[in-house]
Amino acid sequence: MINDLLKAFVEKADGDLIRVRIIDNALDSPLRAIGFLHATEKDIYVLNVADDKQKAKVFDELRSLGVAFSAGKEWCPSEVFEYLRDEQLLSGQFLRVAWTQPGQYLLTNA
Repeated sequence: MINDLLKAFVEKADGDLIRVRIIDNALDSPLRAIGFLHATEKDIYVLNVADDKQKAKVFDELRSLGVAFSAGKEWCPSEVFEYLRDEQLLSGQFLRVAWTQPGQYLLTNA
């Protein structure tokens, strides 16, 4: 278990859109530098990607910012990360977030 606080997490990444929810507003500028746009919904940033190669590059940049990848069902962001790693587009560990109940989460290295 990781004792760090959750700064942000990828909440959707199964198609050509990566959707990040931030908790720490200090990530606004770094996310914009990657190319993310602030969505109309509060604390949501989105970025369209062309293919898995670009998605892997963005995932690597998000990982370096301390952004977690959410666990869940059917092609959740953490599964997408694992797929890209299996395809040799990424390597190394990432931070996985899983919710144990509303407002409570568990961070682990995956």
